Amino acid sequence: MRIGEVIETGSAGFVAASFELNRPPELGSLVKVEVDEDGRVYGVVSYGMTAGLDPGRRAVRRSSEGVYDAAIYRENPQLRQLLRTEFSVVLVGWAHHGSAWQQLPPQPPPLHYSVQGCTPHEVRVFSDHLLYLRLLLSAGAQLPGEQLLAAHLRHVYQARGQDRTWLELAAREVASLLKQDTERLLVVLQGIEPE
Repeated sequence: MRIGEVIETGSAGFVAASFELNRPPELGSLVKVEVDEDGRVYGVVSYGMTAGLDPGRRAVRRSSEGVYDAAIYRENPQLRQLLRTEFSVVLVGWAHHGSAWQQLPPQPPPLHYSVQGCTPHEVRVFSDHLLYLRLLLSAGAQLPGEQLLAAHLRHVYQARGQDRTWLELAAREVASLLKQDTERLLVVLQGIEPE
């Protein structure tokens, strides 16, 4: 299912315009861009935001009393056209001719290509190997890497049908990656603890 369109692209990630206002894809979710009939790139949603189309102005107007009034936009659909929702994606893998790699792709996705959410089956297949977790931890995203990683692991855990065995394997992998940084490790481990 198409969820957005690539509007900025680079070697480590891209920014996409969401097709739904105020509804970027879930933080940490796995997405893909089909770059040709046999190739795709995979990424993890690392940030989402809704703002005005004019970067120099706030998206919410002041009322006559000088108070910001978001209800004006909720009640007037024509004003909603002045807003946009975007999301950032960290690239974590790519596939071509049936082979897949969990590393940065050789080329970023092209501008104006469609971003699609991955199905639970695609998430399970991609997450069977955990080499890409290092990319998430070191990504230059707007959020701390450990928060992004925890959100992604929660997303995958749910997509895999709350697979506790996989979650324990992922926790051990994260522990090995962060063995020198106990504070960051604790943030991730606390963030992925099942309810």
